Amino acid sequence: MSDPSIPDWINAIAAAVGAVAVVVGLFGANSKLNEARRTARQLRRSEVAEELVALAHNVDDALRDIRNPMDSIPKDKAGDKLYAYQRRYERIVKYNDLFKSLRDAQIRVRAVIGDKEVDGAVELLFKARQRVAIAIELLADYIRDDVGARTLEERDHKIKLRHDMYGSFSDRDELGQSVADAVQLIERHLNPIARLEKN
Repeated sequence: MSDPSIPDWINAIAAAVGAVAVVVGLFGANSKLNEARRTARQLRRSEVAEELVALAHNVDDALRDIRNPMDSIPKDKAGDKLYAYQRRYERIVKYNDLFKSLRDAQIRVRAVIGDKEVDGAVELLFKARQRVAIAIELLADYIRDDVGARTLEERDHKIKLRHDMYGSFSDRDELGQSVADAVQLIERHLNPIARLEKN
């Protein structure tokens, strides 16, 4: 209720100033809310980027373990020609949870960051694992069927499968180099986001 001793125009100015103060306060609150949302979004992007970078390196290590050309065979298994292939297949299975985590992280990065090159690099890691698994299975089938290389083409195919199954990760290891390149791309694109250097 307005004071009768104060002129109406002063009351009107006071009411207007009060309304402006409320509007300015709302704008300030909205700005702080938007800033909080931006910060939360950047932190979320950072978290999913960091997770995928770490998983990509773990997958690189797993593929190096699976494809390690050095393998020891116990004496009692020396006559078992399938043993080495069975061991390698068991190594692939051992890393099933890691690859599931990689897929989950890929989906989160796809949703939160949406980088197609990173998505393609992750797919390459899955394809590398698939190539190794196929090589193990086909080489084991050759042993089971006791089929030697009857033609030059079959011999070349078996050599290619062995190159997929065993990896030195040197310049001559095409599959190993493609895995290393994929991990580097993921790191190059996502590290700045993980470090909050890039929005």
